Amino acid sequence: MKNIFKIVFVALLASTYGCKKFLDVNENQDSVRAVGMNLQLPGAQASMAVTFGGSFHNLGSFWAQYSTQSPDAGQYEDMDSYRVTTDEFDREWSEVYTGALENLRNIKEEANATGATNYALVATLCESYTFQMLADLYNEIPYSEALAGAANTTPKFDNGADIYPAIISKIDEAIAAYEANPSTNDLSTADIIFAGDMDQWIRFANTLKLKMYMRQSYTSSPKGAEINALLTEDNFLTADASMSSFGSGEGQRNPYYEIQVDRLGDVNNRASNTMIKFLRDSLPVDDRLDVLYMAGGSAHQAKEQGDFANRDISSDDLSIPYYEATTPVYFITMTELHFLKAEAMVRYAAGAGAQAEYEAGIDASFAMHGLSTSSSFYGAGNKYAYNATGDVETDIAQIMMQKWVAMCNSQNLEAFFEVNRTQQPPLSTNAQGTPGNIGERTLSYASVLSGTATPRRLSVPDVEVVRNSNAPSQPANGLATKVWWDQK
Repeated sequence: MKNIFKIVFVALLASTYGCKKFLDVNENQDSVRAVGMNLQLPGAQASMAVTFGGSFHNLGSFWAQYSTQSPDAGQYEDMDSYRVTTDEFDREWSEVYTGALENLRNIKEEANATGATNYALVATLCESYTFQMLADLYNEIPYSEALAGAANTTPKFDNGADIYPAIISKIDEAIAAYEANPSTNDLSTADIIFAGDMDQWIRFANTLKLKMYMRQSYTSSPKGAEINALLTEDNFLTADASMSSFGSGEGQRNPYYEIQVDRLGDVNNRASNTMIKFLRDSLPVDDRLDVLYMAGGSAHQAKEQGDFANRDISSDDLSIPYYEATTPVYFITMTELHFLKAEAMVRYAAGAGAQAEYEAGIDASFAMHGLSTSSSFYGAGNKYAYNATGDVETDIAQIMMQKWVAMCNSQNLEAFFEVNRTQQPPLSTNAQGTPGNIGERTLSYASVLSGTATPRRLSVPDVEVVRNSNAPSQPANGLATKVWWDQK
């Protein structure tokens, strides 16, 4: 599997650092069809890992305020100042459409033609996750007419509000087809997420649906009945959905590590004081501090978000987000699931069971980092004790703060989405250029957006706009334009 990942990753590096022409995201790659499903599936999953565990993961690190730009480098000043242009993620858009989604569509066509319902289900779920993440990031994307090849080179853009129910319908159809006629194709080596464990894939489907339903909690059509049905069934993941088949050799490493640490020398990303203060400055110090960040000197130091023009602290003395070559890329984690359930129980079940899920989420976060002392933090009277007040938003704020901490370095882009959905941590009301308080986000010192606006999405990249006459106009408020479910 490492060899397959290396092929996909090296292709992405070629487009990133070379002069290779971008692949047309609407082009039908007929040559791919000659490759068997057993090779297309790991290629698609590796493409997902490269995209969501690489550049988009790095974006989430800045916009969820886990990282800020080092004062002694400048690669990501635009991210930190909210100045991301429409050509910034051309390569990632091309990679996900011509890599992951193209392969997954081909798998589905062959699987449906041959009765390989397990392949069809896995491909549908990977496709559903990918489209959902893209819709949350861009709001409008090619979906219903995407990947038609020469039959339609200018697919229309669908709104996320229409894409969500379509995704859930496809998930339900694929599950029903598999359960009516479960095929026995061997996916043990082709599936690099669950090694062909179809029970876990069905659990993944339910967990993904729970996430998508919860995403709509602040819209005019919350999904309480659907959520309670899933909670009653309680058939969710029992292990992280992740890609962990990374090695230490070139082209085999975690994609964030490969670029940020190995290729760029780990000179850009430094700890944001938003997170460091939360972990360090209210006692006891959170044990996760030393596994999420490496101290630059004798103690952890960090910069306020976007304060890269101020060289008051040497970059060498600043803490650095900690990654290893073999750090997994996480798609959905157990800690995310527990916090989703905790929030759902507060919103739709009068809080019954929420505390247990909240504590299980913290436990899972500590366990992810090899720590086992989390109960000393959330026990009665302790730092993270859950205090049920009966007020929905107050209780959810406690849950979301811990979810934000738990996603640091593991699900950075997802954390960015959840910050926008719930406004937790809240944005400080202090003036720009002034630190937020503990447990608050700081308005980036370098922000170019108006007033207290913060990023809510990306604009459709140039690589699509120049080739697709149906691409939407860039939103009037640019990055500060909310996506459809961002209503708080």
